[in-house]
Amino acid sequence: MASLLRLQALFSLKLATPRRLPSHLRCAAAVASPLPRRLPAAASNGSPEQRASETDLESGLYLVATPIGNLEDITLRALRVLKCAHVILSEDTRHSGKLLQHYNIKTPLLSFHKFNEREREPIILKRLHEGEAIAVISDAGTPGISDPGMELARLCATEKIPVIPIPGPSAAIAALSASGLPTEEFTFAWSIKKSQA
Repeated sequence: MASLLRLQALFSLKLATPRRLPSHLRCAAAVASPLPRRLPAAASNGSPEQRASETDLESGLYLVATPIGNLEDITLRALRVLKCAHVILSEDTRHSGKLLQHYNIKTPLLSFHKFNEREREPIILKRLHEGEAIAVISDAGTPGISDPGMELARLCATEKIPVIPIPGPSAAIAALSASGLPTEEFTFAWSIKKSQA
């Protein structure tokens, strides 16, 4: 059965937002090096509390949109989040590793896909409750839209854990913008085919 998702519904989601960012982060675009350098390996081996205080991110689940075909189609904010997160949950670590290598991002990757998300969710929720900043990326586009992440975001919202969307490329919007079709109103639909056990 196909699920319909209206774009209007995206705007009505009640996603938690992070506390006010420090002024040096709000002005990150104005500084010469908007991407903070990674901590030395020795410094990043501390406790989760120590490491959280050393990053520029508030604790929470960051849904980070990634390029949908060109590695340059990523925002500076997305790169900063990926560099500063404690861990990156990735649909395919081999595929995501290419993006991280391209931008010299050393954050550890943890596989998170439709075959292991139920198993991983309790561990991820525990880490979030301990104060970690965790990024979620899919192979391309926005996590949770036809990709893993939707259920984890729902669980976080239920447990009052901040869920912070980091917008970026969208295949549906890119295709619509170039289609010449009317854009005042449209519907995005996808179907999930469940395998027979």
